[in-house]
Amino acid sequence: MDHMDSVPITEEFFNSETKAPFTTCLMCNGSLEETMYVVEKSFRNIKALHTREIIFEYAMCMNCASAMHFELSEESRARIGAYMAAHVQRKEYSASSFEEEKKSTLGRCIVNSTLLEQSAEYSIYALCNGHQMLLGEFPYALSGEAQDEIMQLLSAKSLEVMDDFIGRHFSGPPEVMEILRRRPILI
Repeated sequence: MDHMDSVPITEEFFNSETKAPFTTCLMCNGSLEETMYVVEKSFRNIKALHTREIIFEYAMCMNCASAMHFELSEESRARIGAYMAAHVQRKEYSASSFEEEKKSTLGRCIVNSTLLEQSAEYSIYALCNGHQMLLGEFPYALSGEAQDEIMQLLSAKSLEVMDDFIGRHFSGPPEVMEILRRRPILI
């Protein structure tokens, strides 16, 4: 697709505190008004209460996301690339089809088609530009099971990078920090 379709950012990718699109990059605190950025939101299903809670959420400008990606070891990047190429069932979305496909898009894991309501934890991802969500390979969702498999691909150096990132940017009770340390952050 030469031209990427876009739609206004949907509520699923809003900042849960402001109920509006994210405005600053988690890493550099730069404005996201007129730049490309990614949003990741991670959830835990609470089956007994038939609800979910946010474990963490953030937006990161593409400059910071790219810098973080290249902090990972070359070995980890190659393993993750091969894993995604082998397992991901890519589907490109257009503005005309997205609204009707949104529930299934964000309701199933892009790797193993697991229904996210059946996964203990999961994350959703979007690529945005200002107040628009770009469609194409994004948005997508990863089940906790797929995230566990991805974490197994990371080298010791890459795990250190992830742990340092989590320590600098997130806080919370020990059980939340443990979940964060088991999840790939925007790879």
